[in-house]
Amino acid sequence: MSDSSTRPRNSVVVSEYVRGDFAPLSHLAYGWELHTAIPLTPAEERTMVREPAQAVPASIAKRLGAMRVLVVPYIACFETGDRVEFSKPEGETHSAVWLEEEGKIHLVLACRELDAHDTGFELLASVAELLRVRLPGDELQRFAHLLDEELRSGAPGEIDEESLAAKRPLLERGRVRHRAAQQFERYRDVAFVSTLAEYIHGLWHDVQIRVGPDHLRVQDLRRRMKLMGEMFPPNPGYQIFSRELEQEADPHAEA
Repeated sequence: MSDSSTRPRNSVVVSEYVRGDFAPLSHLAYGWELHTAIPLTPAEERTMVREPAQAVPASIAKRLGAMRVLVVPYIACFETGDRVEFSKPEGETHSAVWLEEEGKIHLVLACRELDAHDTGFELLASVAELLRVRLPGDELQRFAHLLDEELRSGAPGEIDEESLAAKRPLLERGRVRHRAAQQFERYRDVAFVSTLAEYIHGLWHDVQIRVGPDHLRVQDLRRRMKLMGEMFPPNPGYQIFSRELEQEADPHAEA
């Protein structure tokens, strides 16, 4: 499907692109709008945007408000600003960027050279980042308290590489060392975004649990998912824990 009313230029500044007029509109969950600059198969549309958007808990969607998702081929990063590119650009690229104008979020997703599922996950990661800056202090503190308990237990792993990189300076020989508030807050913010994105990812479909010294222990992952579920309950028909995680937590559970 292609819904641009005119043939797109080869390169457009993102801030200009999001102000364009697009028709027709396709509607996602919560009245969010979908526009695509390139043809997508029905399966690609479902995987990239429709199904992940449906998995976003209603309490999160309410906080974000109106959103327009624009699927484009590439997003190039330049010193003069990010640009939507219709041919493969040289240099650094982004998988997602967004602008907030006139009470609406304009989320731009790049899809070329990405698996449709990966584009869908980028949507969820963007939702998590957009929510983080809207969280009141008491909610963020709940998550920070959980992280502090993990640190004090000496748990070395994390939910992804970015969170792990932010966590490592806070650990020394299995013990929490003195840490500046700014350093811990950066770790908290990165870990929150990654944890929330993975939480919604797990609502979308079953995910494989990764094990090893660089990954969260199952009990820590389970506590985080439980907290996310308390803060942002799943929509009807969605469940927090996959069967695999339930069996990891209770090895005597029936298969």
